Amino acid sequence: MPVDANDKRAPMASAPLKYRENGEVSWGEMWASFCLLALEGGPPHRGTMLYAQEDADVNSESYRFAVKEIRRGIYEVSGLRATTAGPGWLAVECPSSSMVNWLVEAINEENVQARADGTRLLVPVGESYTLKGEIKNVITAVAKTTHYWQEHLPPEVKQTLAWQARFGEWQRRLKGRLFYWRRGREAAA
Repeated sequence: MPVDANDKRAPMASAPLKYRENGEVSWGEMWASFCLLALEGGPPHRGTMLYAQEDADVNSESYRFAVKEIRRGIYEVSGLRATTAGPGWLAVECPSSSMVNWLVEAINEENVQARADGTRLLVPVGESYTLKGEIKNVITAVAKTTHYWQEHLPPEVKQTLAWQARFGEWQRRLKGRLFYWRRGREAAA
């Protein structure tokens, strides 16, 4: 079934890869402006969800290439550093858990799987990922969302999200303490 160009839910068109003289993809120069990628309400980057390949052979050459290229691309487009976080996942270190939580939701909306782990944003990687396909998809989703967070999200929204994250943590701690308090009372009875 052909994609309707006027359908706002249709995935965005793919930008061509730009290369450096040494043959590497120049991730930081892929788009004329990251603002074009970060427009609110724009279409998702992918048509279907890209999932982490948790059963990947982490020692395969193709997996190591995907890890290296996604890490390099994420740094070029966002200034954030990524490390491996178990089979199928890379962890992107972020300044706050509120940023991570916002990015997770925004990246999932781009049809790229993402998870939160404290101040680490987890993004997918796999040995079957190709440069012009999945590798580019992950980097583009991170570029689009981190640029929007860094350059366009109003400070008062970031502050509200930070308070929500703190409140959520207080709630989790309180529930944990209540659980142990009730358990202790039941044991004493």
